[in-house]
Amino acid sequence: MARLRAILWPTICVLALGCSVAGRGGQTSAPRPEKPQFLERRDGRPAPHTLVLACNEWWPYAGRAGGDREGFAVDLVRAALARIGCRLEYRTRPWARCVQEMREGKVDGVLAAYRVPGRDWLYGEVPLGLGPDGDVDFVVLKRKGSAWRYLGPESLRTARLAVVEGYHYPEPIEGRLYGAERRGLVVVSGDDPTDRLLRALAAGRADAVVENRAVLQAALAASPELRGRLEEAGTLPGWKAYVQLRPDLPGARELLRELDRALLEVYRSPDFERILARYGLRPTHAPPP
Repeated sequence: MARLRAILWPTICVLALGCSVAGRGGQTSAPRPEKPQFLERRDGRPAPHTLVLACNEWWPYAGRAGGDREGFAVDLVRAALARIGCRLEYRTRPWARCVQEMREGKVDGVLAAYRVPGRDWLYGEVPLGLGPDGDVDFVVLKRKGSAWRYLGPESLRTARLAVVEGYHYPEPIEGRLYGAERRGLVVVSGDDPTDRLLRALAAGRADAVVENRAVLQAALAASPELRGRLEEAGTLPGWKAYVQLRPDLPGARELLRELDRALLEVYRSPDFERILARYGLRPTHAPPP
C-alpha cells in the first residue's frame, strides 16, 4: 500500500497524493503520437491501450470499481493515462488477492501501493496524493479507556494490533506480521478493511491500529458512531503511495516514465482541483511549475 488529532478532525489535506497543465500556462507541448512508443510489444502483437490496475477499498484513495466515485487516486490515474493515449480498467479486490493476481499476470499492476524494500515491482516516481510533494503520516489509534499507552514505536512490539492481510507496515509491526508467529495480531481482510480495523478496535479485540491519517478520517466520517470510542495515541512517519506495475509487463518502465510526466501535468492543471472537489478534498499546495 496507507488511510483524530482531537479524533482526526483537521482538514483532510495529507495523503501524499497535487496543479496548471503544461501548455495551459503559456507553454506549448509537442504533439503526442496516437500510439505511444512504450505500448509497442516486443512480440509484435497489437499494442494494449488499456492498463489494468487493482486495489482494495482504501477510501478516499480508492473505492469500489464501477461506483459513482471510485476514489480520487483512481480518477487521478485515469486522467493521466488519458493524456498518453491509454485508458484505465480499475478492479476492486481484497489486497492479498491484488498481489496474487499481479504475480499471476491477471492484472498489470496496483494502485496506491507503498514502495517497500524487497518488492520487485516497478513503481513510478510521482506519488498519488493531495499534491506531489505533500507529507503523509500514520496515526496510531487506540480505544478510549484502554489501559494500553503509546510510548513510541517500541510500544507496538507487544501491543495487540489490528492489521490488514498483505499490507506492509513500519517496524516493529512488519517484523511481527511476517515473522515466525503473529501472536497478538488481529488480521483482517476482505472488502473495506479499514472499517474492519476500527470495529475490531472499538470492540476491544485490539489495543491499536496504525493507518494513513486521511484514510482513518474518511472511515470515521462514514461511521460516526465509532468516533467517540476511539482516540489518537500518536503518529509515525507515513509512506507515500504510487502506481506499481509487475516487472514482466512489456514496456512497463517507459510507461511509468510517461505516466509520471502525465501525473505532474494533471497536478498542475485545473482538473486536479476538480477531481479532489468530488471527494470534498483540497490540494495541500500547488506543485512547482
